[in-house]
Amino acid sequence: MVDDEPQIADMIAASLEANGYAPVAAYGGQPGVDNVRAGKFDLVIMDIQMPDMDGITALGEMKKLDPEIEVIIATGHGTMSTAIQSLRKGAFDYLHKPFEIKELLAVVERALEKRKFNDIARAIFSTIKPDELPHLIIDSAMRILKADEALLALAGKDGRLAVAVSDGLDSVPERASRLEICARMSAQFEGDGARGVALVENPAGDLRLSGIAGIADIKSVLLLPIMEENRLAGIIGINRRDSEEKFGENDLHRARIFGSLVNLALRNANLYRQLQETQGQLVQAEKMSALGQLAGGLAHEINNPLSGILGLTQLVLEKTPPDTQNHQDLKDIEKAVFRCKKIITSLLSFARQERTHMESVSVNEVIEETLTLCARQMELKRVRIERNFAEGLPQVSGDFQQLMQVFLNLLTNARDAMPEGGAINISTRKAGGRVEVCIADSGAGIPEDILGRIFDPFFTTKPAGQGTGLGLSVCLGIINKHNGSISAHSAPEKGSAFTVRLPAL
Repeated sequence: MVDDEPQIADMIAASLEANGYAPVAAYGGQPGVDNVRAGKFDLVIMDIQMPDMDGITALGEMKKLDPEIEVIIATGHGTMSTAIQSLRKGAFDYLHKPFEIKELLAVVERALEKRKFNDIARAIFSTIKPDELPHLIIDSAMRILKADEALLALAGKDGRLAVAVSDGLDSVPERASRLEICARMSAQFEGDGARGVALVENPAGDLRLSGIAGIADIKSVLLLPIMEENRLAGIIGINRRDSEEKFGENDLHRARIFGSLVNLALRNANLYRQLQETQGQLVQAEKMSALGQLAGGLAHEINNPLSGILGLTQLVLEKTPPDTQNHQDLKDIEKAVFRCKKIITSLLSFARQERTHMESVSVNEVIEETLTLCARQMELKRVRIERNFAEGLPQVSGDFQQLMQVFLNLLTNARDAMPEGGAINISTRKAGGRVEVCIADSGAGIPEDILGRIFDPFFTTKPAGQGTGLGLSVCLGIINKHNGSISAHSAPEKGSAFTVRLPAL
């Protein structure tokens, strides 16, 4: 409280103290500025006309020291010009003396609420890390709405809500009952009649929540929706249990503002995640482009001497008796040369030096043709093929042979992941404007620490001599050339699934 008249400053300070605040009085503009420089204050109530330093000047100095501090100008000698000047300098509000204490208290409460929202917004927007943001959201909800308990429930791919983080809920049954409240009330946030916030008074007596155990002690419930492109992505449930005061209109107003901040923060976090994914794809594309140029040159350099080795080997083989050690050695050389030529063929394909013939093709037909080539191998390895092909799939624009190569690589990898046999499930469907193919195996899965590297060129987990590490890189290159995408999902001991998405015609 800054005023050059001590009796006024002390009187207002006493009134604030009686209402639960901790005021400090300063008798002049300069002492007020010195106090702000020396300590941390949330709010300043200040006169304008003071002999040592006027309130407008003191306001400017205080804002330099602490831009977040809120200032209420209170004077009996001000004009409209001084009011506008003070607001331009960053004052929260302007009061004319004399004023009633209840009028001042109302302005003080609004100013401190703004300060609290600023602090909470700064905390929420201080991170975009998906593991930190939910905890900040719930901590902030507890503070801003004076709650006894709160939880953040997020919707999974199937649309069902699950508790991501909670506060004040120590047992599994408590979390389950609060989650059920969110689930039953989720319809309030969908469709044309969607609400920005829902209030439930006496939830134990609300028919919509009948039969939910363990909610008799909850006095009032506030539910805030988290929306993502007009779809309910989650709900923040905020409850008062021990407090005698139920949520009122002021709380609803705070909740709407808080909900807007949370939705914006989560949107920013989602955009950051998408940016990271895009950046990873760009890095991968650049890596493959550089390696493709190198691979193309190396393939041509190696192919010529290999052709000479193969020709001479086959020439000598014709003059070597079949039942001799020399004949067997030459056959081993021939086999090794053919293996090298196969690797070079993959390298040339990887370098994109083969002309692509794009035409309208049926994905189901490509897969069936591919299965014809590898059906016998699958039988020998005791691998069962399960087909779940959607009927009436739209055609895609693609190179039939190259798409066969993609599916052959994926099927071969799935077979190799099940050395004792198992099942490969192949499903196709239309997803939006794309045709989606999923090839899932029942193998041991891909460890999480290497899942992000499987599309890297020459990366393989197979023993030496059994894999080149080019198969998935070639698949990625072909699918990128078709303006599609390929992704992998895996869980330990639950197998792996590769999903190919291609634009539909």
